[in-house]
Amino acid sequence: MRKQRRLGRKSALPRWLWLGILTAMVVGTGTVAFAFPLAQVKQITLSLQVPKIFHLPRVPSVWHTLAGSCEIQVAGGPILFQKNAYLERPIASTTKIMTAYLTLEDKMMPLNRNVTITSQEVLNDRQGLLKADSEVPLSRGQVVSVQDLLWALMLPSADDAAWVLARAATDNHPARFIAAMNQQARQFHMDHTHYVDPDGVNHEGYSTAADLMILTQHVMKNPEFRLLVRTKTHKTAFGVLSNLNQLLWSYPGAIGVKTGWTPWAGSCLVFGATRMEHGSPLTVYGVVLGEPAFNPMFHDTAQLLNTAFHTSWSPVIHAGQTVLVLHIHRVLTTTTLALYAAKPLGAYDLGEDATLQWRLKTPGPAWHAGQILGYARINAKGWPESSWVPLKARTSYVMPWWAHL
Repeated sequence: MRKQRRLGRKSALPRWLWLGILTAMVVGTGTVAFAFPLAQVKQITLSLQVPKIFHLPRVPSVWHTLAGSCEIQVAGGPILFQKNAYLERPIASTTKIMTAYLTLEDKMMPLNRNVTITSQEVLNDRQGLLKADSEVPLSRGQVVSVQDLLWALMLPSADDAAWVLARAATDNHPARFIAAMNQQARQFHMDHTHYVDPDGVNHEGYSTAADLMILTQHVMKNPEFRLLVRTKTHKTAFGVLSNLNQLLWSYPGAIGVKTGWTPWAGSCLVFGATRMEHGSPLTVYGVVLGEPAFNPMFHDTAQLLNTAFHTSWSPVIHAGQTVLVLHIHRVLTTTTLALYAAKPLGAYDLGEDATLQWRLKTPGPAWHAGQILGYARINAKGWPESSWVPLKARTSYVMPWWAHL
């Protein structure tokens, strides 16, 4: 009996020990299960402190140009100014924009392809449709690359290079190249454009300022084309070539595009520039046709760009202004967080409606005043998307200790 009692006492201790262990496990598990939902965000509701849609005024700009036809437009955005923009007229060497584009898009015309200059090209060069046209010039038997021909085409505006490219692309059938130019114009919905040559010397070819604007916004998506037209000088097989577009030297942010002149077309220029305006890059393109003289044309186009870049802009949300108030719901706790704009938000005063957009980060258990917890922007109808502006925390916050228990 004593032996059995001793055995019973010995076996009772492990039972209490096991009971304690099990109790600790249950309590510990319950504590972990309870603490996690407290810290976890269950729901976030927000209160918008500014309007979601803003109605902007229309503030007219004062425009002036000596050109017979003109159009100014924001890249991917609204038309800012037009003057006889749909009038069909000769366009001189701005024709070469299409010539260069088709060459760059032709898989059979890689930039490293070599072309041998024939006696026919030399004859065309010497006779010329117009004695005042631009030439490289060429020599019989000369071997040049497609890339060098493009440099000659777009920098000094070499007419002979245009014909060499047209012949090389079509196995000596330039009429096919011209037909392709017109086909591409139709695809771009340039309904008032007709090409009769690849260089623009023949005054029977025509287009409009509006159509050339359509073309420009298409071709400037090609990185090789953008490189061609923004280059000031380049060393080639023809020597060092210089771009005739004086805006590249004189106007900050100029990005090209192409000059032109004939007695019938007058002075012509397709041009563009990019600047940072109100925190976002803004690209403006312009077309002038029928300017009375070549050199004053660049002063005229610079003033047009200045007017475009000084278009009235309204800050609809000021820097430091509260944009959103977040209500962060956790188990047993709700935290309020105000977010303010780090920079002003606004849009150009052209009469469009502008919409506030935002995106937020999920708040953690703590943040400090001035910490970026989201972004906002104002997008105006018909404009390219603006840049995101940081939204910062108005106050600091640390989750209380008991929420972690």
